[in-house]
Amino acid sequence: MACYKPKMIRTRHRWLVAALAIGFSTGACKKDEKKAPAGGEAAKTTDTPVQAEKPGAISAVTQAVTANVNPNASDLALLPVDSEIVLGLNIAQLQKSALWKKFVEPQMMKGDAQAKMAEFKAKCGFDPMTAVQSLSMGFKGVGGAKPDGVVVVHGPEKSKVMPCFEKMKDEAAKEGSTITRDGDIVTVKGKSGETFAFTYVGDTTIVGVVGTNANPAGVKAAAAGTSALKTSQAFVEMYSKVNTNDSLWFLMNGSSKVFDKAAQMGFKPKAVFGSVNVTDGLAVDMRVRLDTPQQATQITNMATSQVAQFKPMVDKLDIVAEGADVKVNLALSTQKLEALITQFAGMLGGFGGGAGAGGPGTP
Repeated sequence: MACYKPKMIRTRHRWLVAALAIGFSTGACKKDEKKAPAGGEAAKTTDTPVQAEKPGAISAVTQAVTANVNPNASDLALLPVDSEIVLGLNIAQLQKSALWKKFVEPQMMKGDAQAKMAEFKAKCGFDPMTAVQSLSMGFKGVGGAKPDGVVVVHGPEKSKVMPCFEKMKDEAAKEGSTITRDGDIVTVKGKSGETFAFTYVGDTTIVGVVGTNANPAGVKAAAAGTSALKTSQAFVEMYSKVNTNDSLWFLMNGSSKVFDKAAQMGFKPKAVFGSVNVTDGLAVDMRVRLDTPQQATQITNMATSQVAQFKPMVDKLDIVAEGADVKVNLALSTQKLEALITQFAGMLGGFGGGAGAGGPGTP
């Protein structure tokens, strides 16, 4: 799923690993070159910029979404309206799933990770992996060197997190990094220059900023919701079609650099949006929005013929056209997912010898 399987900012510093675990910079895909003003640009939820609604003129569909779809729908008042990629993670649900326990937990406890986590819990008095319940994020400039974005994290208690960062200052300084505090705003700068800043907007809700606006002024603007996604009619219409209670939900603007290669092949969507649910299997519900219903039908026919040989490998694979959208529904059991992992690990091993050498779970 391109960048909505976000790459975490990688670092060898223990203090930043802990911060990432709390979730402040979970969605920082390491790409972007553009610097944007704190107030944001015109909305980009389609190829054509979408004008924000006039103050007080939030539509009925906006009200329905923010009131009824998801308890964290209020995050749309904090994420930037010019976000190119928006996604949410239900971390509490993910951690309870059979797939998480089988594939993810064993990897997280490898090496000295377990000892470092125990050290963190002893120093700060809480487990960052269970503290975070859910998060939402909106990023722009994805595909460049340093993206800009806002992350909203639900779960970690302010009374525990803020003292924790105070305790981490000395260790961070030893490793060439800095943690500074300006009132209730904390700014963390890594040795290699990656920066994020955050504050609390409630006892258990964090607003964090990554990129060029990761400073006190940028955090204050984000927390104030000065340029919010909920004002974009185009975004809210797509959001209303997404099951935001699934493990992962996402919306991607077709104007993002992520889709540049698709454009070179003569196919560029206006948007890609949907959700992935992880339980004892995997279910994907995704839409690709095109310019016209005719394009959607053409792409649907082409895709249906090309994936026919793939159908026996999954439990469900439906591709249909609905207006200008191509709808994709995919479902795999644990057994079929493991079989696919094994098969692709073998293929990668055949190409390079390295990827398959570690066994089926290596990818």
